[in-house]
Amino acid sequence: MAADRKHHIQQLADKVTDWLREHRAEFEGDGVNEDGIAGSLGIGEAEAAEVVDYLENHEEVVRYPQGETAPSRFLLKPGRNWPPTAASAS
Repeated sequence: MAADRKHHIQQLADKVTDWLREHRAEFEGDGVNEDGIAGSLGIGEAEAAEVVDYLENHEEVVRYPQGETAPSRFLLKPGRNWPPTAASAS
């Protein structure tokens, strides 16, 4: 069961990575809102957060707080492993 969940998260991570490649200028520039990923990909917010956790653990993205007024909102920017990820195709 855990292997199925891990596989599912890896598949979603591939989708998110593809989306980030498509929005690369924004992602590598000012960053993208973490909240927007779930809606853009049609996945639940909890799943999106789990996928971002996965990508953050692999240092492909980094979360930046968007200020004290919205502490639960994060801006995603490239992590140190983003360049090779961006250059490779899924």
